[in-house]
Amino acid sequence: MSVKKLNRYGLPFANVVPTGTATNNITPGRTIDRLRLKLSGTTLTKAMLTSIKLKANGKTIIEASGPQLDKINTYKGNAVDAGYLDIDFADPSMLSTFDREVSAFDSSVGIGSLTSEITIAGATAPVLTPILTESAQQKDRDGKALPYAPVMAKLLSYPFNIATGGKLPFSTPFGPQNGAVIKRVHVFHSGNMTGATVKENSLVIHESLRLENEFLQKTYGRVPQANVYTIDFVVDGNVENALNTRTASSLEWLFDFSAADNGTILVEYLDTLGNL
Repeated sequence: MSVKKLNRYGLPFANVVPTGTATNNITPGRTIDRLRLKLSGTTLTKAMLTSIKLKANGKTIIEASGPQLDKINTYKGNAVDAGYLDIDFADPSMLSTFDREVSAFDSSVGIGSLTSEITIAGATAPVLTPILTESAQQKDRDGKALPYAPVMAKLLSYPFNIATGGKLPFSTPFGPQNGAVIKRVHVFHSGNMTGATVKENSLVIHESLRLENEFLQKTYGRVPQANVYTIDFVVDGNVENALNTRTASSLEWLFDFSAADNGTILVEYLDTLGNL
């Protein structure tokens, strides 16, 4: 393949209706950098995309709403537009080619099916168009798969509810059996989250109040979002600083709230398909 990056339309969505779930299939075989959703028709906005799921071999690897994805993209400093919504595997906000591409999804590695499910609510004559950015399989010059080829970006969703102010403990898998590498944790809340502490093997590895955390992120060109508390282990764009929970013997997440709150925690993982 002479062209290093392919930019092409994907297979068309079925069941693109004002309220319902549109679906399409993505042909596996190449490395997927990005799935871009083009929103058109009479009325179709990101706020009307109430659930976005990508499934590989029937397993969910991306799960978020349109507004949540848009805020994550805006936080990273990626280009955003009312008519487009990007679902990134490769991370354009990172420093080097390796930092950006290690999370790209090589769909030639053990992937038999790849589907997207986009739930729409309240649109008028919507039109949804998939645009794929793809590259070659992640192989060396001898045709052997690179060590990171089975690794992909995942974005998994965990709802929470805290009845009063205080500390909310949150658990993610860790250890050699089912731990994964975490790049970022985004806590979408109702306005009452004030701070966070993360401990690995009883050692504090992250501790912040909201304004401190956001100023650090601005230092590196990130764009903190209202009512989203992001714990960013790769804020400087270096993927080697991601939290490798596979080596942890204990892992504690403690989120501070000034009052009752509820929302969703979205975790950006680097992981293999069969793990989480």
